Amino acid sequence: MSIPIVLDKSTFQGLNYGDIIELHRYYRVNITPLLVSEILGDLSKDEKTGRKTPKEEVVNLSKKLFLYNSYVNMPCKIIIENSFLGKFVDSENKPFLIADESIKTEGKKGLTFTETEEEKSIKRWKVGQFDSVDETTSTLWRNESKDENVINEFKNKFEHLKNIKITNTKATDPEKLEELKSKYFERINIEMEEEDTLIRMLDYFEIEENKKTEILTRYNYGSIYQLEEFSGYAYYCYSIVSMFYIGMNNNLFGDRLTNLLDLEYLFYAPFSRVFTTNDKFLISLYNIIQPKNVQFISLKSLKDDLNKFKVLNTSEEWSDTPPDKETETYKIWNNLFDLELTAKLKPTDKDKARAKKEFEEILKIAESGKTGNFEGEPDFVVKESFMSKNDPCPCGSGKTLAECHLKEK
Repeated sequence: MSIPIVLDKSTFQGLNYGDIIELHRYYRVNITPLLVSEILGDLSKDEKTGRKTPKEEVVNLSKKLFLYNSYVNMPCKIIIENSFLGKFVDSENKPFLIADESIKTEGKKGLTFTETEEEKSIKRWKVGQFDSVDETTSTLWRNESKDENVINEFKNKFEHLKNIKITNTKATDPEKLEELKSKYFERINIEMEEEDTLIRMLDYFEIEENKKTEILTRYNYGSIYQLEEFSGYAYYCYSIVSMFYIGMNNNLFGDRLTNLLDLEYLFYAPFSRVFTTNDKFLISLYNIIQPKNVQFISLKSLKDDLNKFKVLNTSEEWSDTPPDKETETYKIWNNLFDLELTAKLKPTDKDKARAKKEFEEILKIAESGKTGNFEGEPDFVVKESFMSKNDPCPCGSGKTLAECHLKEK
């Protein structure tokens, strides 16, 4: 068992290699495309005397991206578009991936997932291999993150919300945000026409004209008129950017471009059970948006938990559930799994043998080459990951593959 977690760059940088080992024992890391872009963006930083080169920094950060018990989520822009089209309804707080192909046999149906372009890039970066595309992409990202015109363009897209102002100026910042949130939802759900809001959403997310026409047709000739129901995920993401604008317009958030870029991490929060950041701005925005069924853990709490686990776990023997009941991680696990009941339902050796046999059958089906479309939930999913001998062993020992399960007998 493990719990999907989304972490932004501030948390990722705050965890050392040993912390990441422990993290992967108890959390399934949802690597956002934004995190990958931010890591690559460091490649074009200016070199500073006496410090590691930008290339060395990217290599070190990439080495902390373990491709076992983790996934690179589908880019949020694709999901937003599918949300408008009615093709995406609910993430169920799980990572959302791009399937390579579907498999349908007489007995089972499933999906296979191969390496994403991000995963292939991460593999290269770990060994210091950077191509011209990496260099160009990094430079573009770095330039974009410094283009202050972007903020002005952003503000111009929210003229319809500029009159939403705080009335109780003596309230605390969280109270002010709650007041503004209430006014925002009243503005777009009651005062504005739903279709007008929908068009503003489509324009903000830069949906292509042909898709925009299809979406508006779906809205005008369908039976769903509440936007939160019509395109729930897109509505959620639009609420985030709107609340950022409103908070900024009331001097509660700074107008730094990095804030606008970083808020995209919250777009991925619904694809997890836990969200973590060390950024005060993101924490404030998270608290006001409150992603459904997602819990928050601070970098400090997470790091404290992982350090306690390091003491209690060893490479030879470690607990498959959080070993300290006083930690936030344990409480999160217990809330989701009811660990006392789970312990009573611990699988027998016979159960394990049956599961192993079923697992081997699934692998054979996945490798059979049989394909076919199907409706409904898959019976299984298979994710391919290619690792080097210097990557941590997926067994969770903390040793490298070469030192552990690939070690010559």
